[in-house]
Amino acid sequence: MTAPIFVAPPTSPVWFRALVWLAPLLLIVTAWIPDESAEKPLPVAGSVALTLLGVGLAALFVQLPRRLSYTLTDTGLRVSRFSGTFEWPYRELRMRRTDGGLGLKMGGVGLPGYHTGTYTFTGAGYQNVQAIASNTRGGLIVERGGTPYYLTPADPDAFAQALAARGVPVLD
Repeated sequence: MTAPIFVAPPTSPVWFRALVWLAPLLLIVTAWIPDESAEKPLPVAGSVALTLLGVGLAALFVQLPRRLSYTLTDTGLRVSRFSGTFEWPYRELRMRRTDGGLGLKMGGVGLPGYHTGTYTFTGAGYQNVQAIASNTRGGLIVERGGTPYYLTPADPDAFAQALAARGVPVLD
């Protein structure tokens, strides 16, 4: 029996989402603006390449958040992200509720609706966490092998209850 857990919807500010989407848009648009002052104008192949790069970047921005998911299976917590899917056995997990959130990104991906990698942590108990999250706030910590992972299910309380029902201990 598997129980999908919905990921919290992203809550990035509108200005930040607009700024992120500006990068592929600028690649596409500026590739086709002629530069009259250039000695050698950009060949059409270069404009096509920049356009394809912009379209590919936009496609990546759309696909990244859609690949993020958590699923409770009979044997463990299955986590899917853009780079792959893995499953943690329940017996290896510990969980902790937190009011903290993600701070600065130290390595990984940080886009609206998709945060993976190492981040500083603003709550008590941890300096850094591994994020597999759709938001920077409103999540919980799942520890495995001493490593804290920050997850953001849509309903953290129900997620915590479901993990506890499967034998995952709650840390104070």
